[in-house]
Amino acid sequence: MDVDVAIVGAGILGCTMARALARYRLDVCVLEAAHDVGEGATKANSGLVHTGFHPRGGSLKGTSCVEGNARFDSIADELQVPFERVGALYVAFHPAGMEHIAEKRERARLNGAGDLEVVSGDEARRLEPRLSERVVAALVAPTTGIVSPFELALATARNAAANGARFEFGFEVDAIERVSGRWELRTKDGRRVRAPYVVNMAGEEAALLDVQVHSADLVVRPRRGQYVVFDKQEGGLAGKEPIRHVLFQAQETDEGGTLLAPTVDGNLLAGPTSENVRSFADNATTQAGIEHVKRVARKLVPDLDFGRVITEFSGIRANIVNVEKEKKDFVVRVSAPGFVSALGIKNPGMTSAPALADRALRLLGEQGLRLENNPAFDPRDQGPVHRRPFMDCIASEQHALLGADARYGHVVCRCERVTEGDVRSCLHDTLPPRTLDGLKRRLRCGMGRCQGAFCTPRILEVMADELGCAPWEIAKGERGGRVVKRQVKRACGSR
Repeated sequence: MDVDVAIVGAGILGCTMARALARYRLDVCVLEAAHDVGEGATKANSGLVHTGFHPRGGSLKGTSCVEGNARFDSIADELQVPFERVGALYVAFHPAGMEHIAEKRERARLNGAGDLEVVSGDEARRLEPRLSERVVAALVAPTTGIVSPFELALATARNAAANGARFEFGFEVDAIERVSGRWELRTKDGRRVRAPYVVNMAGEEAALLDVQVHSADLVVRPRRGQYVVFDKQEGGLAGKEPIRHVLFQAQETDEGGTLLAPTVDGNLLAGPTSENVRSFADNATTQAGIEHVKRVARKLVPDLDFGRVITEFSGIRANIVNVEKEKKDFVVRVSAPGFVSALGIKNPGMTSAPALADRALRLLGEQGLRLENNPAFDPRDQGPVHRRPFMDCIASEQHALLGADARYGHVVCRCERVTEGDVRSCLHDTLPPRTLDGLKRRLRCGMGRCQGAFCTPRILEVMADELGCAPWEIAKGERGGRVVKRQVKRACGSR
């Protein structure tokens, strides 16, 4: 297959790049090793749209974060993705922590985020009543937001596809070679894609692909972050107010980047840890890691009830290790003629994605890519209303859906209020799920209080009926690009 531009990787950055290129008259193809979008670091993201006070002042990481943050309102509106600017508090527990606050405030200014306000501990507790009495001051970042990382990646990919971009899943690039002025990308089983321009946004694999065309000047290693997810927050629950802001803390000992954050789905998230691991596939959660999250989270909000934790997960991020900490930055460069790589992209990569994609686009233009506007490009998601869960639709929409298909009245996931009609519709979407986990991330079925204990057998039956296979033939999910099967005969027979 021959295309104008090949993008390697369908994480949030690769999908954003595909949508940016779809604005032009180009044949664009996204090559993804896994069988869905966002299967790497994207799906295990905290979902924060950062203000820009963490990255080093004036760095690409910092300035792209601020630029991306400013564009999220329009992006969320165009793609119809839930997005809330809940704001953040970066708190200090002792006078020495004020130095950290001053440093973060200056970083925000240098990155273009403006002059952030510093408030007293009492004022911080007025904003967030359950905050620890030990907090003496806080930096207030009102532009910090929350979004669903996977929903954002999926909507971005879907809009890119609607505007002509192609997605090739299960395409694991094994070799790259320059042939007659074009790049040839090959898989182990012999499939090939040829393009004069390549954008390498393969996340954890990006450095391994980059060394095939450029000297190995950057060493990238995996770092793991573990999280816990609480049941949905309810106002007045046991006399406790829900946490409304993202809560960061000035590091005293080993707190690292552990935070508390509400989610757009109503849950509360605590984490992550920051641990070196040997493999990008090592996304296990550990007792030590979860205990660390509990300890640090309780320092922020002492009355947290960890009996309301419904699940744990971890994500792996790409960390450049051969550059000293204060000089580390995102790397988006021309690694060879017509070949642009994005390396070491971790937090706040999701926030920075729009600006990083624009940077890659400029580099491609400088390399000779002709950027002729596509007059047919539509930035808005024009998908049918049934892409929203039936229970979230207004009454008139529900009546229309029920009139077309009575299965919208059959609830299959009680925790998240997902119907059989939602599942069947999702399986026929522009970029449909291929695994049980893919469906779960699209509709949240199995993500609620029971964590799939009740709904999984029925959902597997519906998927099997639509896909024309046995329920136990459906893959659960993917690890490292490989489909993982789970036998479910017993579960399916227990209804």
